[in-house]
Amino acid sequence: MITINNEHNTKIATPLSINELIKTLHIKSGNIAVAVNEKVIRKSDWGQFEIHKNDRIDIVRAVGGG
Repeated sequence: MITINNEHNTKIATPLSINELIKTLHIKSGNIAVAVNEKVIRKSDWGQFEIHKNDRIDIVRAVGGG
């Protein structure tokens, strides 16, 4: 089980990369930030960074305004 934005998810098999997770969740990767266990992961590392059982993932979308 992993936790995504404070919701437990038992349907997503681990290990998987952040890129694979984003695709699985059908999220557009533009203007988002991803943290795993409270550590922000650089977008250039998403393909290599593996998410494992019991990890906590936070996905945040940047919103512009004026």
